[in-house]
Amino acid sequence: MENFCKQEADETRLGKDAALMKPENDGHVFKFYYEPKTYVLTCKTSMTVLEALLKNSSFKQFYDKNEQKYVVIRREETPRGAVTSDFPCCLINENEVLDITFIKTDKNSSTTNQTTITQSLMSNPHNFVTFNIKTKGGKGIKKLMKIKELKRQEVEYVCVYAIKGEKLSKALKRDGRFVIYNKRCALSDQDNKDITNMSNTVDHLHGKHFQVIVLDNQPPSQNSSQEIDPVKNEPCDVSENPNSTQSENVGAVSTQEQIRPLKEERSNVTQIQVQKIPGTEEILNLLRDQFKGLLEKLKEREGLRNPAEVQRFYRQEYDKSAQSFTEIKRVKQLMKLSDSVCKIKVEGSERGTGFLLFDRFILTNAHVVGFINPMTQKLANSITAVFEDLDTEERMDTEERMDTEERTPVEKRIPEKKRIPEKRIPVELPVNKTLVSYYYGKNDMGLHLDFALLELSSEAKLPDCPELLSSYSATPSRGGICIVGHPGCGIKRMDPCFIIPKEDVHSSADRHVAENKDCIHVITQQCLKEKLKVQASQISYDSCFFHGSSGSPVFDEFCHLIGVHTGGYVYEGAGGKMRSMMEYAFPMLPILVCIITQCRQSGRSDVIQHFESQKNTKYVLCLANKQNQVI
Repeated sequence: MENFCKQEADETRLGKDAALMKPENDGHVFKFYYEPKTYVLTCKTSMTVLEALLKNSSFKQFYDKNEQKYVVIRREETPRGAVTSDFPCCLINENEVLDITFIKTDKNSSTTNQTTITQSLMSNPHNFVTFNIKTKGGKGIKKLMKIKELKRQEVEYVCVYAIKGEKLSKALKRDGRFVIYNKRCALSDQDNKDITNMSNTVDHLHGKHFQVIVLDNQPPSQNSSQEIDPVKNEPCDVSENPNSTQSENVGAVSTQEQIRPLKEERSNVTQIQVQKIPGTEEILNLLRDQFKGLLEKLKEREGLRNPAEVQRFYRQEYDKSAQSFTEIKRVKQLMKLSDSVCKIKVEGSERGTGFLLFDRFILTNAHVVGFINPMTQKLANSITAVFEDLDTEERMDTEERMDTEERTPVEKRIPEKKRIPEKRIPVELPVNKTLVSYYYGKNDMGLHLDFALLELSSEAKLPDCPELLSSYSATPSRGGICIVGHPGCGIKRMDPCFIIPKEDVHSSADRHVAENKDCIHVITQQCLKEKLKVQASQISYDSCFFHGSSGSPVFDEFCHLIGVHTGGYVYEGAGGKMRSMMEYAFPMLPILVCIITQCRQSGRSDVIQHFESQKNTKYVLCLANKQNQVI
């Protein structure tokens, strides 16, 4: 990796300040796709999506031609939920591509909404939450959506927006697409099966996926609070108080439940036992190893001097999106996905990181693999991918546990000193000389790309690990992310951090330059301008991953694969210590589109067929088809 210059930023604080200070007349940019073309439009953040679309003359023509039809507006990010016509524009990501289709519906099923939310509330995304609901209900629900044609158009989810602090039932009434239900309904989380009643507030639902289910075990006293009734368009204001909804929830509980005998409560408490979660020793050791370094980096970045200031900082920052990575479920998901991450060796020397994209194909950066023959598209050097044999480690642990006849493997506790990383035996797999797909530089669309898709040789035996393509999703504009790789070509590590929103990159860079004038006066002249030229096509963040981590997968806070860690801007600070301004990744979407385009040209039908078999790559194939038509 070349020497770069890097920026530090407090993503969430700056993001919120920028959203609050941004003039209302600033242009918010997003796109819409109506086969076979993509159109760009600008709008005010206080507009609804339909208002913004109708400002575009091309869309207005399409809309007028289909005035008897219902417009389906689907988001780019998986699961590509369909939004309502009154969906706030402030919730649409910058440069997000909305997919537009028109479908025939019954006259009685029209759901075109006119927003009653005040303009001040509409212009700030921090006033809202969004979540996705399946268009197919659970057991016992024959019809859920008013527009039954949505399912025929393969619309699996609808995206619902809600105002923070309001009840779930009110949000669904405003949405207007759900059938009026007399049954007691609730939402079931598709990840952990948690149940959310209609009387609950919506604040904890952001970014989650649900299915509507019928509750069989609720008392009649809660019937009215679980029904979805016709909506009355009442003006909503930012002053709505979440605490009022909490008090109403308490009132929904029957009196008999409130006066439950004290003995029964005590007996329930005594049954709760704290137990150690099995199989979490490795996660605990990883977190302990990273704690000291992360704490020092935090103190340096935020100017914190003592433990009391650190505690105050975390009290202020705890509610931000990075808390997703503190959930055991998320950490376990990342641990499983990290099995697919490998080291890349060039001529026997460790050069970077890669990961199993699918089947026998490894994705990494183009600058990691080094020189290629431009005529034959073959690697100039021999390359191997080094995975960790997890099965070997597990087998060795089991053999050590079975060293006595009196105890079972679970009962025989292994001393901590025996559980060492060296038990992970590396498996070095050779890579074919011929590249499957490769791009380094700016493409025809003006986007910077730096990737190489390698194919393992036919005799290589892969360890059992997940294919990360199945976890692919569109890139969010902000929020928490996690990088998994081999920084310094050392042991595998993970680094949770924040996306720096594009509108904050300039101010964050200026702030870092102002605070470090003596250290970075050289690089600011040479590469700050160059950095800003390519920022439109990259995901920016502040990470501790430097050399050796190029090619690492980048996951969002829901463990979706969103990008490839590529580089950053680092410099030598006081005392020879490496400092940083900003790290970046290239998003997966243009990489996957380029892979499909090149494989079609080279006749790699096996690669194309794999993409066509994936549910989450339909939009990728659509963009690739469009580029082929242009070519």
